[in-house]
Amino acid sequence: MKDEANDINILSLDTSSKNSSISIARGNEIITEYNFVSDNQLSSMLIPAIEFVLNTAKLKLTDIDVFGVGIGPGVFTGIRIGLSTLKGLIYGKKVPVLPVITLKAIAYKYNQANTLLIPLIDAKRDEVFIAGYEFTNGSLKEIIAPGLIHISDLKPKLKNFNHFQFIGDGVDIFKKYLKEDFPNSKLLFRSSFLATEICRISFQEYLAQNYNMDLKTIKPFYIRKPDAETEIERN
Repeated sequence: MKDEANDINILSLDTSSKNSSISIARGNEIITEYNFVSDNQLSSMLIPAIEFVLNTAKLKLTDIDVFGVGIGPGVFTGIRIGLSTLKGLIYGKKVPVLPVITLKAIAYKYNQANTLLIPLIDAKRDEVFIAGYEFTNGSLKEIIAPGLIHISDLKPKLKNFNHFQFIGDGVDIFKKYLKEDFPNSKLLFRSSFLATEICRISFQEYLAQNYNMDLKTIKPFYIRKPDAETEIERN
């Protein structure tokens, strides 16, 4: 660890959705971020994008002390590409890596909130990835563990909670349903790019020494199996 925490250089990336992002921070201060829509070209865009961000920050890859990465849930292919790219870039190097669940990164966008935050990520098939978080002394506390449910099962799942706010891309997709079944809840909308939040979470976790030095153990956070794996099992 460097002498001063504020001298720590952190590079984070998130490829869990088409809204990909890369960010660099020094300590808790964001130096630069780059957001782009990757669609089906992520594998060819990601390394040039990382180089661009490093050049913008006037840093080399060897100047980065800590790496953060979104591990899902989200788009399976994107998550795999992001993780494999990061592992390839730092292969053989003993550097701290912070895997961050994307639901947590979404909640971190609302770090001034004083209520239960319910991130919803569209999982297709009328399903959502869901979790619940509250801020305690500037850190996120998990109240509802990450999971996958059908949108029609959301109301029973939240029956024991009185005050909460929905966030994430699932809010926009299921806005009509949420307004009908949760008329007293708030629907909040912000950018879907997550690298900046992953940077800040990574910095906190690094200071708490909750990081990983073994790349082999860092894997995608899959709640639902990829369609390809499910199809193989069926056959």
